[in-house]
Amino acid sequence: MAVEQFNLNPGQRAERKMLITVAEWKETTTVGTTTTENTVREFLGTRTEDSAIEYNSEIETTTDILGNNYTDMQRTQPEQTFDASPVIGGDKLKALLNDIRRRNALSELQQFTIYIITAFVGSSKDGYAAEKHEDCTITYDSIGGDVNVNFPYTVHFSNKITTGTVDKLSDDFVFTADASI
Repeated sequence: MAVEQFNLNPGQRAERKMLITVAEWKETTTVGTTTTENTVREFLGTRTEDSAIEYNSEIETTTDILGNNYTDMQRTQPEQTFDASPVIGGDKLKALLNDIRRRNALSELQQFTIYIITAFVGSSKDGYAAEKHEDCTITYDSIGGDVNVNFPYTVHFSNKITTGTVDKLSDDFVFTADASI
C-alpha cells in the first residue's frame, strides 16, 4: 500500500477547513400520487468554531511476567461533535433533526452516510482522499441558548468504511471507491 503525501509545502500546516465532514441522506417528496427520492448532502460545521473526530479507542494494556508492556486495541468508536451549532436559515440537516426531535422518531437518526474528505491529500486533478461511512447516527444534543438558538449535534460513525476519492470540494461531488484487492 502506497502512502500518499500531503499536498502541502514543507512546514505548511493543514488548515482545519481542509478536513471536511459531509452528511448525506435520502429525502422523500410526494406530490399528488408521484413520490420521488432525492439524495441530500450538507457540509457540516457552519458557524462551529472547533470540531474534531474523536476515535474513543478501546485499549487494553497488559504487563507480562518479564515486565514487558503490551497494548491491544480492540476497536474504535469514532464520533464528532458540532457545538456550538447555531440554527441558521437554509440548514437542511438541523431542520431534519428538529423534525425528528419533535416527532420523537429516534430510529430516523440512524439513516446517514458520512463522508470525511481530507483535502490535504490528493488534488483537483486526481481527486481528494475520502472515506465513506455508511449507516451512521446523528444525535441532537440540546436545543436553546442565551441570545441565539443553538442546536449542537454529534455524528456517531459506523466503522462501515469505504475508502476512495471525491472529484471536487462541493456538495455535488462524485465518490469513487478505491479498487479492492
